Amino acid sequence: MLSLSRARLKKLVSGLWLVLLLKFCFLAESSCGSGCDLALASYYFWDGTNLSFISMVLSASIEDILGYNTQIASKDFVISGTRINVPFSCGCLNNTVLGHAFNYTLQQGDTYDTLAGTYFSNLTTVAWIEKFNSYNPNNLQIGDSVTVVVNCTCGNSSVSKEYGLFITYPLRPGDTINYVADYANRSVKLLREYNPDANFSAGAGLVYFPGRDKSGNFRPLQSSKGASSGVIVGISVAVAAVLVILVVYIYFRCIRRRKMEKASLLPEVAADPLTRPALESFHGTSGGSTGGAAGVPGMTVDKSVEFSYEELAKATNDFSLANKIGQGGFGAVYYAELRGEVCYGHFNLLRAYSFVLITKKVKLPAIILIVHLRSQNSEGSF
Repeated sequence: MLSLSRARLKKLVSGLWLVLLLKFCFLAESSCGSGCDLALASYYFWDGTNLSFISMVLSASIEDILGYNTQIASKDFVISGTRINVPFSCGCLNNTVLGHAFNYTLQQGDTYDTLAGTYFSNLTTVAWIEKFNSYNPNNLQIGDSVTVVVNCTCGNSSVSKEYGLFITYPLRPGDTINYVADYANRSVKLLREYNPDANFSAGAGLVYFPGRDKSGNFRPLQSSKGASSGVIVGISVAVAAVLVILVVYIYFRCIRRRKMEKASLLPEVAADPLTRPALESFHGTSGGSTGGAAGVPGMTVDKSVEFSYEELAKATNDFSLANKIGQGGFGAVYYAELRGEVCYGHFNLLRAYSFVLITKKVKLPAIILIVHLRSQNSEGSF
């Protein structure tokens, strides 16, 4: 039989709620969904760079880069000052932001400024690099692997479901929203809807707008894979609530079963073939009388009292054979005088569960006192 103390029940329930709280906090902090398999980075082709370097920095093959830039006639010649789109995957980083974490190995003379402003063409910032790295920016070592995060977006169904592929566009001095809208071949209104907080004239920062795939088409927004964070939170709450209810149910069922087992001692004593004659002769009943105790005709449960083991031993003359009046499946039956009452006690020395006293009162036909033995060295009953 399962047995749970109140203290253990409280710990278990508290643990379940703690797990639920942590799960809820984890999901609540996850504000970026599952990401998407493709995004594009608008890379400003600075003087001195080439497609091989860009391919190395942004981990994209030259063939893939050319596939999204049909305006490039030759991979060996790209005009400085133009922009090219570089494909990369867009995922949820640290459950907080959509982006891609690139790894760059520091070379002689590299700094966070050169990484952000030149090598990654302002697709990131120095502050963003510092956020994802623990290196001292003033003491960078050759060979250190630096994590460079480039942000991205996968679309917004509340704005439009027609667009599911987006370009991460670093603003440069002189840019305006009209210039970017012309470059993206999309309306100013659409750019504002996708970038409500952006200052297109700031000369720095990132904005996002729809991009075309290798076929030159706009990719539609894909349905989210899996359940949303809200659905997951709801399911987690429901599962945790069911677990708590189940634990409480098991606990109270165990308590009820214990009570039933204790109550079953009454019919066991009355049904004992050796004890029953003594009870009937004592009460002058023959088993056909009626009473309040279930399974024990003509008997009523009055109350539960406690006697020490020493008191019972003294009353039965240390459980001597002279006081023993019978033997049943539950144990021996003794004659005793306890606190002025003449009693018959049913007691098992090996199991030492309880001492069932049958006594006689003036007002009631019969009273059964369930006596629990308490040890001096323990908190509970024997």
